[in-house]
Amino acid sequence: MNHTAHALTVAGVAGLEGLHLTVEHAGSRMDAVIAAPHAAELPLPGTWLQGGEIVMTSGALLGTEPEAWAGYMGELAQLGAAGLILGIGPRAPLREVPDFLVDLAREHDLPLLSAPATTAFPHITKSIIARQVEAERVTVQDSFALQVRLTRIVARGGTVDALLQEWQRSTGEHAGVFDRVGRLLGKNPGLPAAAAEAIATRVRADPPALGRCEGVAVGGTPATMAVSPFAGETTVRGYLARCESGLSMADLAVPTLLSLLALEFERRWFLDEPERRRRAQRLARLLTLDDDTRARAFLRGLGVSASTLWGVVVEATSQTHAEVLLDDLAVVLGTPLLRVHEGLVEGLATQDPKRLLQEYGVDAPVGVGTAVSPAGAARTLRQARAALETSKRIGALVGFVDGAAHEFLLRVADDEYLTAFADAVLAPIDATANGDVLLETLHTWLAENRSVEACALRLGVHRHTIRNRVHRLTQITGRSLDNVDAQTEFWLALKARGFRD
Repeated sequence: MNHTAHALTVAGVAGLEGLHLTVEHAGSRMDAVIAAPHAAELPLPGTWLQGGEIVMTSGALLGTEPEAWAGYMGELAQLGAAGLILGIGPRAPLREVPDFLVDLAREHDLPLLSAPATTAFPHITKSIIARQVEAERVTVQDSFALQVRLTRIVARGGTVDALLQEWQRSTGEHAGVFDRVGRLLGKNPGLPAAAAEAIATRVRADPPALGRCEGVAVGGTPATMAVSPFAGETTVRGYLARCESGLSMADLAVPTLLSLLALEFERRWFLDEPERRRRAQRLARLLTLDDDTRARAFLRGLGVSASTLWGVVVEATSQTHAEVLLDDLAVVLGTPLLRVHEGLVEGLATQDPKRLLQEYGVDAPVGVGTAVSPAGAARTLRQARAALETSKRIGALVGFVDGAAHEFLLRVADDEYLTAFADAVLAPIDATANGDVLLETLHTWLAENRSVEACALRLGVHRHTIRNRVHRLTQITGRSLDNVDAQTEFWLALKARGFRD
């Protein structure tokens, strides 16, 4: 049960002024927090208990028989009662606390207090509730003061680390903040490295849904940590992981901490509309520069020292999705060269973006161009757009293959089409008695740039054999192998059939 440093415990009840309660047996649970006072004269209390109550009874229906009290005390312990207050006195069933009752309390490790005849149960109930109300007031006050301190840190430009350090100072909780792909953005000194790695692994593999707080096993101490997403509008931006202290003051302040983290995340890492326009203008300007010297100088003016660029194009499902992707890619790729153009998020990465994009887990079609010098920015973006078309069909990130257009074309077409295409083109050869040999010869001859000598050497046969086979292929297919279109068609068909150099 959540509690605060001000919560009323059994020991606190025993010390309440004016009640004159006596501790008959303390055991190990005097620090148990009181959920509520409960006075009842019943032979068994189970119907009314939810756990955490301090129960008051005079034993009017229990008498003095140990057997009746044994069942009563056992049920109190089983249902999680915080303790028992026994009313004693000249007019009560028990004038004093019997030894067997102390033994039962010891057996069940249940705190046992006695109240004199001068202390009525309603007076005890009133005192407990008044003390709980005061504790709640102090808890809310402390939580509000913590929220003010956290807000002040953000208002003064403090970092995520500063937020988490104040959180630890006030609550004692180890905590860390992670982005959507599990990268640690900030932590306080108490967060163990092993715990951070466990949280990062969980966030990447099975992230908690927005609006939920989930416990994640991290091993060691603490054994689990609570992970809560924080969002910008309806999109998860990152995760707060904390070792829960059980303090109600902390639980009350968590929503504010999550809101401040979302705000800080957007302020520090996300783009406002003017910044989006500036980045789009810079990218558009770079695309017009076809001279490497000028392009590199332009990048240096933006603080970008990269000598190689990769085009990245992502298809957004809506304008809102495009803005989310734009913000996320600014963080993931670490580039100022981004824009939304005709429903596509386009950018230039300064390092190979494939691994970064796969770790990010973008749930949209993605095309990546080849590595180019800064003057080739427009070309790598065109390649990325072409690769995007394949990505839309196969549902995975696709990188453009420069200098091997046949490989790229093969990825564009679906398997059923490729099979039908290859069968149609190669059918006359398949139908001959030595079709396999002729197919291998055709592939090797094309791969060796139509060199009879190189093909013969590679296949280990005489060059006249190769000439005869090429002539035979011309007869079977009815097409001249000197024709570029025929060569291209046969080459693609052979690649679709699975032939590789």
